[in-house]
Amino acid sequence: MRIFLLFFPVFFFCGLLHAQTVKVEYGGDPLPEKDRKKIEQFLQHEVDFYSQFGLPDTLSLQLYVFENRREAIDYLESINVSLPIKASGAYSPKLQKAVILGRENGRERSLAIIYHELSHHFVSQILGKRPPSWLNEGLSEYFEHCTIHKKAVRHTFTEYEQGRVRTMYMLGEVNLPTFLNSSQGKFMKQQMTDEQYSYILSHALVTFWIESVPREIFKKFISVLQNKNDPSTISEQINLVYPGGFQQFEKDFEAAYK
Repeated sequence: MRIFLLFFPVFFFCGLLHAQTVKVEYGGDPLPEKDRKKIEQFLQHEVDFYSQFGLPDTLSLQLYVFENRREAIDYLESINVSLPIKASGAYSPKLQKAVILGRENGRERSLAIIYHELSHHFVSQILGKRPPSWLNEGLSEYFEHCTIHKKAVRHTFTEYEQGRVRTMYMLGEVNLPTFLNSSQGKFMKQQMTDEQYSYILSHALVTFWIESVPREIFKKFISVLQNKNDPSTISEQINLVYPGGFQQFEKDFEAAYK
């Protein structure tokens, strides 16, 4: 078994708008300099976004990128991190480590997966080790579908995803209270058996929260989620913070995609 354990000098940067300092330790196979620059540029974007919900002053994470999927799986087994079926990346909140499982599908695809896994790191910082599955994966899907341009970072909710959500509604497959309140196990089971239902619906929900809901309402919702002593369900929490309550939230979300 061949595993590279190359540790590059730890990279530090300070957010332009916030006081966070990020320490990134690279491992696995060597990354081209242009890819590291893109990753670090995107990290700045994620720091700026997640800072509105509260982040520690200093953040540390490890990013392991492997060229070959088999070598990545061997490495995950060596550190006792389980891998979801067909996953392209993994994040361990306990180890604060993101692992990318091969770059066989090309540079741009692997960068998107890196952005996805880095988002899991920030979500764990603001919501702990067990955030709501739909929000955790929805935020990671949101950033996975972002690309860096000269003047901005651009997000895309694809035509396929839009059509998939419309079809869900046409077939009566969307039950938002059940989906939002579901366990991790049920979330992943539906993802694996129903044409990426869970990830696509989560991506749609997060896109709605970020791009259609006033920022202060979204921040208030995240603040409610941060209260670990609140026994309310997700739908009950949305009912408290969303103008018009949960029924209005359902109507507005459905209208956004129909």
